[in-house]
Amino acid sequence: MSDQIAQLAQAAGIRLVNSTELYPALHQSGDAGLPMLVVENDLGRAVIALQGAHLMAFQPKGEREMFWVSPKCVLEAGKPIRGGIPLCLPWFGPGADGTTPHGFARLMSWDLVEAEICEDGATRVVLELAGDASTSALWPHAFCFRLDVVVSSKLELELTAENRSSEPAPFAFAFHTYFAVPNVAEARVAGLEGVTYIDKMENFARKQQQGDVTISAVTDRIYLDVPAVQTLKTAAGDVQIESDAKCAVVWNAWTNDKNIADLGEGNHVGYLCVERCDVADRAVTLAAGGTYQTWMALSY
Repeated sequence: MSDQIAQLAQAAGIRLVNSTELYPALHQSGDAGLPMLVVENDLGRAVIALQGAHLMAFQPKGEREMFWVSPKCVLEAGKPIRGGIPLCLPWFGPGADGTTPHGFARLMSWDLVEAEICEDGATRVVLELAGDASTSALWPHAFCFRLDVVVSSKLELELTAENRSSEPAPFAFAFHTYFAVPNVAEARVAGLEGVTYIDKMENFARKQQQGDVTISAVTDRIYLDVPAVQTLKTAAGDVQIESDAKCAVVWNAWTNDKNIADLGEGNHVGYLCVERCDVADRAVTLAAGGTYQTWMALSY
């Protein structure tokens, strides 16, 4: 851990801690754990793992925790974190060689490059990941990925991807958000009615959404050209999801959870993924020297 990161965090009132302190149940005895930032102010609280610039938790003051983290998650360097908001980039799904699902950025350590207390009492944190020799074999482009996070009574995220190479680069991105729900079978997602979606559970058939989205089986859908706002409705209350990304993925493993080691049998009940993204038909090509940018805001 660099002195610069520690100094930036301290200056903005951010605690730099080890995941073994925050999530002891997700470690074996003697595990090294992962460095995490605890951002707290009078408006809300968030936890960010430096690996993957990964939002682990967000809780507005006086409200419930917004995100779900799997009780079977393994917090270990180089392993994906199951829960919170994984950042999927520079591709979504399997890589060109069939490995490294959802890109390499979520497995690498990002640098804290800015941290400040804003005039309104919010806290702003900026993390970056720049390409190096270890990434060129996976994605042969010089790049800089940047995540700008504002923690207040709502959570605001802005992702920027800069292609610093002299060649165009294929690119896809997702805020792969795991929302905590009391019971996924009773949850509903509004704001997708009439939208065309790709049903990955039915041979990628294209369908049109009728009414709210509900979950009663394994669900994996890519909604195309979605409205800016969706609302996740649960017995605990609503969550508003707003973004300029063109797509939304709705995913829950249902009883297939027993076949996913870091998910575990029965744990599908506690989460629903509603992911704002630019994937599938809406993935982009970053021009040489070009930039991609998208944002998402989450609130109760």
